[in-house]
Amino acid sequence: MTERTLRLGILQDSGAPEGSTDYTTIVLLHGLLWHSTVFAKLVPIAGRFNARVILVNRQDYPGAEPFTLEERAELSKAVEELKKNPPSARDRLDAHMKRQAREIYDLLIHLVAEHHIPPANFEANTGGIIIGGWSFGAAWMTALLANAASFPVRDIKLGRYMRRVIIYDTADFVIGFQTLPDAYFPLNDGTLPAEQYAQLMAKWITAYFPHGDSPEQYEYKTYLTSPPPTFTVMTEEERQSTKHDAPGDSKSGSDYLLMIAARQSGLFDTLRKNALRLPPPNASLVGDAWKDVEVRNLLCDRSLWFILWADANLRREVADERKAGIPLRPVTFTRVRGANHFVHWDEPERAMHAILDAVPAGSDDLEV
Repeated sequence: MTERTLRLGILQDSGAPEGSTDYTTIVLLHGLLWHSTVFAKLVPIAGRFNARVILVNRQDYPGAEPFTLEERAELSKAVEELKKNPPSARDRLDAHMKRQAREIYDLLIHLVAEHHIPPANFEANTGGIIIGGWSFGAAWMTALLANAASFPVRDIKLGRYMRRVIIYDTADFVIGFQTLPDAYFPLNDGTLPAEQYAQLMAKWITAYFPHGDSPEQYEYKTYLTSPPPTFTVMTEEERQSTKHDAPGDSKSGSDYLLMIAARQSGLFDTLRKNALRLPPPNASLVGDAWKDVEVRNLLCDRSLWFILWADANLRREVADERKAGIPLRPVTFTRVRGANHFVHWDEPERAMHAILDAVPAGSDDLEV
């Protein structure tokens, strides 16, 4: 049964592992079209990992509240203003994403209060909260990190519980990087039959690609036949239970409008930078900057090419900013070898390790 918490929807909750006082609470948010039921295979195995798994749907998806007419109008206005009044468009989008971040923040406060979640123990890599935003959902993670210090701290000090925020196998444009010019994308392929586009797109997104380590060695179009795309081995019932197309509608979908407007306005770029950087020492903060919270980029290296490109750009940026002496949160990188964009469906145990395992001492990298 779906539990309604604030405006977000809790679809499934594995519950606390019996007898554990130091379990980790994993909160997962979905991407575009596929909602959080796609993580359902993690729920029954959570206890084996001393974890509680909570699957959350964003607004406009099943189990969560829809956006109001006023909120939809704000997104539409932002798209309309992109060319004639870019600053106004950006302000509207920034306010929208700050509201989304606050919804997540308040949800986490609710979970701590309602379930008495164990606090984070960084040294032991136990307890606390690990929250991840998969694919397009990564924009909600950068928004949360970028805005956390502006949210007031009251009875529950969320900073005691926040252990890790995961940018989970996301695309370059979702975190504000320039995409590779002229690279293949099905939406731009005029040879695809219109009546087959949805199925062909689903296969492409869920496929396994034999990439090399540089853009010259990425595989942009032709995927492996073995393993097959995840979509092709799902039953029709599984496909229907994990997808919700309305937010991705190219005319009025809330996710689609945000994706277009936030990308073109540069907001996704700003959110990424503010998510990684710590506030300056003289900043006047309302809340907690979460300076010790780990930011993890999780890469499945047989995913789509733009996900590998996001990882490459993020690694380069973090290295450059550290060299320049810019204060950053702890940023780490996890690579799941041979996994596709749906690792949580095809290989749930490996997904749990990628989410939970600590990076080796003295390193910023973990390979699963």
